[in-house]
Amino acid sequence: MQNNIILILQIITVDFFTAFGLYSLLFLLVSIFFKKPILFALDEETSKFISFVGILYLLVWVTGIIFFYAVGDVEEQNQMIHRMFGKYWFGFWTQSILWFAVTQLLRIKRVRKNVLLRILFSFLLIVSIEKFVILTVTFHRDYLPGSWTMYNDLEIFPSNFVLALLAKIIMFLVFVGIYYLISKQLKIIVSTKILKRNKQKTSS
Repeated sequence: MQNNIILILQIITVDFFTAFGLYSLLFLLVSIFFKKPILFALDEETSKFISFVGILYLLVWVTGIIFFYAVGDVEEQNQMIHRMFGKYWFGFWTQSILWFAVTQLLRIKRVRKNVLLRILFSFLLIVSIEKFVILTVTFHRDYLPGSWTMYNDLEIFPSNFVLALLAKIIMFLVFVGIYYLISKQLKIIVSTKILKRNKQKTSS
C-alpha cells in the first residue's frame, strides 16, 4: 500500500505535472505563430485535465499522510508530527499546496491566458522546490556531472533529450484525450437523464 501511494504520487508529479509544464511552454511558443481555434480549445482541455489531476494528487497525498501515520509506530508518528507542525513545517506543506494551488488556478480563463503566469506555473510544475534547491547548491559548488542520464541510463545528447521531452508531451496529450472522451460521455449520460426526468415531470 505504501509503495502504491508513493508510485501514484510520482506518476502524477513526473508524468502529469512536469509534462503539463513542458506542454505549456511548447503551447506558448506555437501560439505565437499559429492562432487557430483548435489550438486554444486543446489548451482549455489540457487545463481542465491538469486541474482534475491536481485534485487527485491532493486526495492521494492526504490519504498517504493518514495511512503512513496510522501504520507507523509511536516514534515514527512523533517524527511525522514534528515534520508537519514543527519548526520547519513549511517544508512539509509548501510544495504540495503549491502544486494544488497552481493546478486549480488554471481553471480561471484570465489566469490561463496570462503568458507570464503560464511561464511561472510551468516552472513551478517542472522544477519542484527540492529540485530547485539541489540545482542551486550544485551550481554554487561549481559541480558539473560527467554525464547526465535519463530513462534507463540513456545518455542525454540534444537529439535524445528533445525526443524524450516530445514523448512525454505526447503521452500527456493521450491522457488528455482519454479524459476528454470520458468527460464528454459522462456529460451526455447526465444530460439524457435530466431530459428523461423533465419529460416524466411534464407528463405527470
